[in-house]
Amino acid sequence: MILSRKYRILLFLAYALVITVMSLLPAQQSPALGVWDKFQHFGAYLLFMMLAYPLASNHRWRIASSIGIIAYSIAVEYAQQLSPGRHTSYEDAFANSLGVISGYLLTWLLMHFTMRMSK
Repeated sequence: MILSRKYRILLFLAYALVITVMSLLPAQQSPALGVWDKFQHFGAYLLFMMLAYPLASNHRWRIASSIGIIAYSIAVEYAQQLSPGRHTSYEDAFANSLGVISGYLLTWLLMHFTMRMSK
């Protein structure tokens, strides 16, 4: 099943809201997933970029959205200092950025090979 553009945008926005809420919850209210913290950041932002990638119409907009998501992740990391028990972490911002870059590359590869196979 292929989602319409409207539903893909809603899914992207809902995911952005989930990341924001989960990132800004006070430390004692955050769920413990039992996975290394940096891997959680990496995976969350990898998926974030994979949701954003097909929304952009060309390479320039995809690069712009990846830069925007990285800037967003840095802003959320900075805002964490306003949440009880949380603090800004450069290591988390780095893991987020690696997730965005990996999500970009992975989605590009998947779309490239899918288009090649459909020919």
